[in-house]
Amino acid sequence: MKPIERLRALDAEAKLVEHIGAMLGWDQETYMPSAAIDERSDQLALMESLTHDMATSPEIGSILAELGSNAEAPGGPESLPTIDRAYLRVMRRKFDQATKLPSELVSEMAKATSLSQAAWVQARKDDDYRAFAPHLSKMLEFNKTVAACLDPGKRPYDVLLDQFEEGAIEAQVASVFSALRDDLVSLLDRILGGPQVDDSFLRRNCPAAAQAKASAYFMKALAFDATRGRLDTTAHPFTTTLGGSDVRITTRYVEEYFPSSVFSTIHETGHALYELGLDPSPDYRRTSLAEASSMAIHESQSRLWENTVGRSLGFWLHHLPALRQMLSPVLDGVGLEDFYRAINKVEPSLIRTEADEVTYSLHVILRFELEGALVSGDLSVDDLPGAWNDGMKRLLGVVPTDDAHGCLQDIHWSMGSFGYFPSYALGNLYGAQWWDAMKAQGLDPKSAVEQGNLGSILSWLRTNIHKPGAIYKPGELVEHVTGNALDPSHFVRYLNDKYAGVYGF
Repeated sequence: MKPIERLRALDAEAKLVEHIGAMLGWDQETYMPSAAIDERSDQLALMESLTHDMATSPEIGSILAELGSNAEAPGGPESLPTIDRAYLRVMRRKFDQATKLPSELVSEMAKATSLSQAAWVQARKDDDYRAFAPHLSKMLEFNKTVAACLDPGKRPYDVLLDQFEEGAIEAQVASVFSALRDDLVSLLDRILGGPQVDDSFLRRNCPAAAQAKASAYFMKALAFDATRGRLDTTAHPFTTTLGGSDVRITTRYVEEYFPSSVFSTIHETGHALYELGLDPSPDYRRTSLAEASSMAIHESQSRLWENTVGRSLGFWLHHLPALRQMLSPVLDGVGLEDFYRAINKVEPSLIRTEADEVTYSLHVILRFELEGALVSGDLSVDDLPGAWNDGMKRLLGVVPTDDAHGCLQDIHWSMGSFGYFPSYALGNLYGAQWWDAMKAQGLDPKSAVEQGNLGSILSWLRTNIHKPGAIYKPGELVEHVTGNALDPSHFVRYLNDKYAGVYGF
């Protein structure tokens, strides 16, 4: 067996163990009895330890060295095929990072994460931040330790950001977000200065069973392959991969606001379509090259399908009649234009996942600021609720009345995912740039949606974004696909054009 074939085999074995661990995590969030949490945390800790042991196998290090991969040339010699060099780069990064983390730390963090997630679910339900605070403190300290292990010479938050968006640093993201924030606030002021949209009919009571039918309908409309995944319900919607043909998504049904499940389902289906389309080559299936380029690239897929497609007039031209029938009598008498304007109503609100396109990134910017302050020590865990409320008032002009609608609303920090939040806003930017690239390359995505031809959009995404997997770093991918670096102006222009039509200015 050639060295690179052996490397792929070892990697594939590790992916199997990783997917088994993901199955345990998915079960914890969906069907696991609540009393099982203690043993489940031990099970997950064991799986993480096994995965870590496999990732740090000395044989992997030896093969990488034999193939010419090192810190200075992670892809090995230029004489190797391009796809092999990309794979070596990915495996060198994973191996170097894994070998810097003690196995005991990985196991302890996995167990603490499982307990933390369960504590968050209960604390959110009870609106009891103080009960969750010790778990948050523990996850924060774990992340600081991980950052110190990976690169003690860098600022901890820069190291954590790099885990989700390779090459990103806090100062760079802050610069992008600063300009984006100004543009969003300016647009928001224009919108709030005029007559507001009536969306009261969206808050009519809608049974969960009817919403479940709608979820199944929209998954099918977006070409989700039901033989390769499934939908379940959880406290916080998510997507997880349990295998190359087993991608699970979840949603939640809020009976007093059915759009929550409709757009959560479309959002998570966007993630699943990406996972199911990762296919750099037959040789690299079930390897680390068949993974997302970054979390922001991942979010570009979910946000594009949820908003650019799912909140467009053309989409509902085709699908509103079916939704009206499935949810009857909730939407009886509601016309297309009124529905379109209602689902695109702009109004500062408390919940990120239900925020409109204009204010959504402001929610993300707040979380970026807060987690950076938490990691640096400028903000204490005890002071987080107050800082959260102050930030909401400053950026959005609204203040939560309780922590369940404030700093307890997101699952990410309970999972120890510090550095993840910027991916959402960066995903908006990438998504808008993909949309304009389609137009520049001869595909009119707006017309495709209006004609009910979503397959042409998916085909373009499959070819340009999904199939390459991790061959390109995120910055390289946007350059490769669009010919330019990430440019926020695409997203700002999209918002201004769209909302000028919605609000008539």
